[in-house]
Amino acid sequence: MVNKRKKQELDQGITCSVVMAVYHKDRAEWLKQAIESMLNQSVVSDDIVIVADGPLTPQLDAILQTYEKAKTISLIRLQKNEGLGNALNVGIDHAKNELIARMDSDDISLPNRLELQIAEFVKNPKLDILGGQIAEFIDNPDEIVAYRKVPTEQGEIEKFARRRNPFNHPTVMFKKSTIQKIGSYDTSALRIEDYDLWLRALSNNAICANLDATLLKYRSTADAIKRRKTFASLKNHIKARSRFYTKKYISLSDLLYGVSTQIALYLIPTGIAEVAFKKILRNEKS
Repeated sequence: MVNKRKKQELDQGITCSVVMAVYHKDRAEWLKQAIESMLNQSVVSDDIVIVADGPLTPQLDAILQTYEKAKTISLIRLQKNEGLGNALNVGIDHAKNELIARMDSDDISLPNRLELQIAEFVKNPKLDILGGQIAEFIDNPDEIVAYRKVPTEQGEIEKFARRRNPFNHPTVMFKKSTIQKIGSYDTSALRIEDYDLWLRALSNNAICANLDATLLKYRSTADAIKRRKTFASLKNHIKARSRFYTKKYISLSDLLYGVSTQIALYLIPTGIAEVAFKKILRNEKS
């Protein structure tokens, strides 16, 4: 928790927007949990922007209708589904605050998440992007199965980013001006749009950090690995990493490492991929 003086500063008008995208394959009960976790923050956002990425199911629409009268929530409906990157760009454009917190429609932010992050921006006005750690669960949010730890310091983040995503995307808070200056999310970088954004930000000397604290409970769905193992996902990863290399964001060895890792993930059986993902890319609960 932040100290009393910092808490008073936050209460005196320093706030952030929240940008969340929802599409027809999301589940209504998960969306409700995600929204409630933002409404019940110790420092509450005055601007929660929810972008409906194309037509939604009646169940999702019913959930959103329950928040229609909430003064802090605005709903933007897109006529067709055009992908996460585009939906987030629309949300960023509509956000009224300089600080923007990302949130996914199936995760649960811890109650002091926004408080901790805003306090860090107050402490370091030069900060551009700030993420944090996540705790993963499958069905029950109170039963954590693994953690994903990312580096906290600028130098460590830059080194880590050459081969792996240096931020847990749904935990990130950033400055609107910084992200828009570098072109926001690239909608052609499918399934890797956040990683692409961070590499561009780092190449443009963005000041970055991750809090060592767990900020969010991440829902690890059963088909997450299956989505990563599609040929389309493999092709998009290779295309994006090749572009990173062409723009000199990463070295040849970094490119080969990333491509070989993605090919291996695509080729090995799903069961083995799930075990490898938990052991190598995640820190399992001790």
